[in-house]
Amino acid sequence: MTLYSSSVMDAEIAEGLQRLTRWAIRSTPKQMSMTALGTLGSLSSGPLRVSALAEREGTTQPGMTALVNRLAAAGYVQRIADPTDGRATLVQLTAKGERTLADRRAARTAALRDHLRALPPEHREALAAALPAIDYLTSGLDKPHDRQN
Repeated sequence: MTLYSSSVMDAEIAEGLQRLTRWAIRSTPKQMSMTALGTLGSLSSGPLRVSALAEREGTTQPGMTALVNRLAAAGYVQRIADPTDGRATLVQLTAKGERTLADRRAARTAALRDHLRALPPEHREALAAALPAIDYLTSGLDKPHDRQN
């Protein structure tokens, strides 16, 4: 395979993954904004500082502070003291936030399962064969970053 065809294949894979992501988002019932859900998802692996959440979610620190305030007021997250720095606080999920994430995952799985069942067996097998590559690409996405950010 030439470099050109490899680059073309990589671009086609990237575009296909983007289409798949958009399709999955559109196929799943909405409870709250994607940024709010992403923030809850980021916190599922442990408490983080607002600055780390902002970096992870690709937003500004003031924007994340406002979102965290709304999520806290709704009972999805809470602020706790940072055990490594008494001047700082961390944001962590509450039981309500954890339930919301679990419910969202269950709804997404159910919605997508119905679509997957409609695929011909060879397409389902191809998607199953791609799972190790998807796992490799996405490993580390939910691991907490340095809390000093």
